[in-house]
Amino acid sequence: MEKLKHSKLGIVSFLLAFIPIIYSFIQTIIDVLSPINTDFNKALAISYFIMNFMFAISLVSFVLGIIGITLKGYKKSLAISAVIISGLTLLVPIISSIKSIIKILNM
Repeated sequence: MEKLKHSKLGIVSFLLAFIPIIYSFIQTIIDVLSPINTDFNKALAISYFIMNFMFAISLVSFVLGIIGITLKGYKKSLAISAVIISGLTLLVPIISSIKSIIKILNM
């Protein structure tokens, strides 16, 4: 029986899946330890940009993980882990968006 290797897509998607999680931990620590920022609008704009960027990274990780799962001749454990992790990180903004849309439609 031939020993299978991990696919490069699986490895990349696994590594990308952790970037939003690491960012959220770092951002939480910064928010707790730093004083209130006086330029709120600038901080909010930067925060929205970074959140959208993290959503895009999670989406790319999810897609690469699915592609990694479908590749034949490679181990699939990292790709499956990446799909699960990035899928969970995608759930939060998707559920928040759905709740916001429902709230807007009920006005």
